[in-house]
Amino acid sequence: MQVSETVAEFLESPDRTNVLATANAEGRVNAAVFGSPTLVDGDKIRLMLGDNRTYDNLNQNPFAALFVTIQGKTGMAMEGCRLYLKMLDTADEGPEFEAVHAEIKKRIGDASSMLKHLVKLEVVETRPILDFGQGV
Repeated sequence: MQVSETVAEFLESPDRTNVLATANAEGRVNAAVFGSPTLVDGDKIRLMLGDNRTYDNLNQNPFAALFVTIQGKTGMAMEGCRLYLKMLDTADEGPEFEAVHAEIKKRIGDASSMLKHLVKLEVVETRPILDFGQGV
């Protein structure tokens, strides 16, 4: 599903915090903060992962939720969105992997060496971070 302009703006904000929630095959949940989620083609999220719990969970269960938040002066003034996702594919090498990895390395330096997997997820549904029926 193509995301709205509002969702795209949240994903481009330098002030955002991204929390990705995944679950393994038994349903055990993990939530982790990520700096690399990027919107591509208007309906996919691309991010880099290491050999970690999130990557293991996505290989067992392709569904995830990404919370994109921009802090307000109070908790109820928070802005953002929830993206419900399904993993499409991963790449551990190739031109796209190298380009994304190089971009992240510019931001975080040698810490990028832990990033081993480029993951693409399809946006299945979007909701506001605080849902009062206003949509996003």
